[in-house]
Amino acid sequence: MAEETAGANVVETATPTENTAPETASQEAAEANTEAKESLFQFPEAEEKAEAPAVEETKAEAKEAEETALPEKYEFHLPEGLTLSPEIEQRFTEMAKGLKLTQEQADGLVKLHSDIMLDAMKQAEAQKNAMAQECHKAGLTTPDKLKMAKLAIDTFDDSGEVMQVLIDSGAAYHPAVQRMLQAMGGVLSEDSAPDSKPAAQAKSAAELLFQNSKY
Repeated sequence: MAEETAGANVVETATPTENTAPETASQEAAEANTEAKESLFQFPEAEEKAEAPAVEETKAEAKEAEETALPEKYEFHLPEGLTLSPEIEQRFTEMAKGLKLTQEQADGLVKLHSDIMLDAMKQAEAQKNAMAQECHKAGLTTPDKLKMAKLAIDTFDDSGEVMQVLIDSGAAYHPAVQRMLQAMGGVLSEDSAPDSKPAAQAKSAAELLFQNSKY
């Protein structure tokens, strides 16, 4: 009986030991898993902190390089026939500095503006040529008709400013403007000699000097 009781005690004592081993292994595995997760989540944060100074340094270098590339005074390279007034140069310089443009970028803007202006000039020239062609087709460019238009201009435009404006704007080549000027010149030519004494009766210099000459 004593031997059976002792065996039973041995069995009962061994049972808790067997149950405790798996629990301990599970706890150790769980702790190891937790540590692994913590290290996993901490790793990217450490990388970001390590890269932050490098990013800031790169930004500082880029800003310094940009400031170095900005010219103290911008130069303007325009195509032949185009100029900028001092006021426009000042305004463009202020704008370029405000936008922190390099000389190359400023040249690009100036070239774009020049291309726009040249294109507008070409269109104006083409329009003027088209109107002149209409005048030619309408018979408004004969010497006699143009003489009448010139008479109107000479009569009312002593300074020549009106004629210059008509030419610069291209209005002088418009058929409607030519018809008006030629009509005015026609009226003036009729009114230049009163009644039966037209201007054509005025003697020429040759007639006055050589009244009796057969030649």
